Amino acid sequence: MDTFIKGVNEIIVAKMKDEGFGVSELAKEMNISRTTLHRKIKSGTGQSVSQLIRDTRLKRALELLENEPLTVAEAAYMTGFRSATYFSKCFREKFGYPPVEAIKQTVDSKDLGNSNDHEIFPETAKILNHFPIETTSFIGRDQEIVVLIDLIRKHRIVTLTGPGGCGKTRLACRITSTLVREYPDGIWFVNLASLQTADLVVKQLMTTLGLSEIPEKDMMKIVEESIRDKRLLILLDNCEHLLITCAEITRRLIESVPGLTMVVTSREALNIKGEKVWIVPSLTLVDPEDSNEVDQVISSESVRLFTDRAKLNNPSFKLSARNAPTISTICRKVDGMPLAIELVAGRTRHMDAMTMLERLSDRLDRIPSMDPGIVKRHRTIQAAIEWSYNLLTEEEKNLFRKLSVFSGGFDLIDAETICTNESMNGGKILDLLTQLVEKSMIQTFYTPERQLRYKLLVTLQSYGTAILADNGEEEEIRMSHLEYYKRKAKYAYEEQFESQSTWSDWLEKERDNLVSALNWAESNATKTFAEFASYLSWFWRLKADLLMGMNYLKRALPESFDSPEIHARILLGLGLLTWTSGDSQGAVSYMHKSIEIWRNLELQSEIAIALSEISEPLLHSGERDASAKYSAEALELARKLGIPGLINHCLIYYCTVLVHTKQYDEGEPLVEELLLASEEMGHIYGIETGLHLFGDCAVGRKDYKEGEKRYAMAVETSLKYGNMIYVAFDVQGVAFALAGQGRYAKAIRLDAAAREMFKKIGITIAGMVIFWDEWIETYIESA
Repeated sequence: MDTFIKGVNEIIVAKMKDEGFGVSELAKEMNISRTTLHRKIKSGTGQSVSQLIRDTRLKRALELLENEPLTVAEAAYMTGFRSATYFSKCFREKFGYPPVEAIKQTVDSKDLGNSNDHEIFPETAKILNHFPIETTSFIGRDQEIVVLIDLIRKHRIVTLTGPGGCGKTRLACRITSTLVREYPDGIWFVNLASLQTADLVVKQLMTTLGLSEIPEKDMMKIVEESIRDKRLLILLDNCEHLLITCAEITRRLIESVPGLTMVVTSREALNIKGEKVWIVPSLTLVDPEDSNEVDQVISSESVRLFTDRAKLNNPSFKLSARNAPTISTICRKVDGMPLAIELVAGRTRHMDAMTMLERLSDRLDRIPSMDPGIVKRHRTIQAAIEWSYNLLTEEEKNLFRKLSVFSGGFDLIDAETICTNESMNGGKILDLLTQLVEKSMIQTFYTPERQLRYKLLVTLQSYGTAILADNGEEEEIRMSHLEYYKRKAKYAYEEQFESQSTWSDWLEKERDNLVSALNWAESNATKTFAEFASYLSWFWRLKADLLMGMNYLKRALPESFDSPEIHARILLGLGLLTWTSGDSQGAVSYMHKSIEIWRNLELQSEIAIALSEISEPLLHSGERDASAKYSAEALELARKLGIPGLINHCLIYYCTVLVHTKQYDEGEPLVEELLLASEEMGHIYGIETGLHLFGDCAVGRKDYKEGEKRYAMAVETSLKYGNMIYVAFDVQGVAFALAGQGRYAKAIRLDAAAREMFKKIGITIAGMVIFWDEWIETYIESA
């Protein structure tokens, strides 16, 4: 067997560069079938054939990186990986660290005493000119390095843009330093940060290149002639405040020096022909749901940087299960910005992470550096932002301040509607917004539906809102923001049945803005707060935001007493969310009060809505006759009004009463009508309810296989729309159907999963629905 495995390895090594070499090709080379190959390799190594091929490639890649002057991309190519990005992913999974660290380990293994990089590689010291010395370890950026190296090889001008503190300079230096063997005449770092006037740029360039001025001769001519026949790379760092001059110098040099490559760092692109612009992203963050898992947390570049710098300042610091969630939160609060993380991590010398978050949460962006030698604009993250802000025109500053009112993101039409006033012409907003994006003050991103949206990083937003307050502009723009989203919420409420899917998607997309507007209104515009909250209860129920919705509605209730319509909507909303949480009696009490007000106001459509809603908690609190009466009255009233969406809504509850009272023959045809109508108008709640009731009918008739199929379809649909309440009920329905088939183990597991979901949402399922309790006893407890 050893001889066989050795022969296999020799063939893999021989075919190493062939990216198409796989299992079939190896079997052919060995002159055996794929099945025999799999069996023998599994027996001899414990691996699959594909695993063995990949591991052999990765081991060879490690050898190359440790012993040869290769880049990551070159090592990937030489070991048969189609993509350097995929290679980096596989390498990390195999060895536990990124491939760039393999190069670094080579240096470390040769490090003797106080040797430095220049002593190890004298040719590097000769080629890297005027580069800043790295005094701390470089963390993360594996994907960015691979991508940028490829861009530099394909384009002669590559500009790294991004807001202050995002790590443009450090990343540019790291990338260019890996390319020393490609530029025999040197890589030159030209630092422009301290220059105040444009005329000093060429002088700085000449000084860096070691050139002397010649009387009465154009300095650019001197530069061009001295490097015309050379192959070199110039890294022009911090160009944003001297943009026009830097753009002209770069253009002239690229046109006159064929062997020149320019890498530029700037908060704004040069916008010249041939320039490839690449926006430097923040360091990767931890999903809040994973912040309690240390293994997940440490995979975040932000947390790894925080941990590394914290240990520098406090050698006893250690990332643990206890502090991991707090550190993840701190990193999110500063947007994963390297400068901000380093400044905050420096404080671990004086306080632990929890204390830091508690005491400094609202001013993390103002924590100063402990390094007296750091440049002024990097003393705090706020100073870095202020540097960028001061480079804006007055109109750009005006719009930037106003845009800081948004939370989470915004569309162009949102900005144009909210920010237009006497000081801001709406027709100019698109052009100004474009300039703010170009200058890295605003970021763009695409939604899953490929819609372009804009956002401010949290640190930039905090800076903008602080200036708004200082300038006395905050109340006006906050009120404009509030009125806009309240108006949209009203439209959504009025069209919640006919255009439910459209409005649900929109409200979900604007969730952060809704919460921000509600929170501000509660303290500054209480009547508007109550009206705003009253329009959102249907959305909170649809998205299972029960606790948040009830909290807002309860706080809004006292402010609604002098407005009957708002008061009735809030009462009905509280009834909806209270019932969904499992409290039938409390729900019925709220809803009865709401119905009384609507009857007094003689608003027929609102009466129909409230009558249909109260029928469900009445049904499951034992008042079946009242439930049947109200649901039938609601449907009759809706049909008289002739409003399709309202008819569909009332049909939901009428079907629910029929199915939950086991009148399957009468109920199932109406459920089919409900499903068809709901799908035609995109009525999410109708679709979800219809599918669930369809499953109820099948299990009620003891057609368990059909019930499993129907509930499974309902699970998939509710997951699609994000209604975790129905997901939990439908999963439990699948458990009933499985138990009915005698598949008890899986039924019990799914039931447990459903109960865990109910617990997370805040629902007490026991006693909520009578027939459901009976089925739990019949199918789960007996299983």
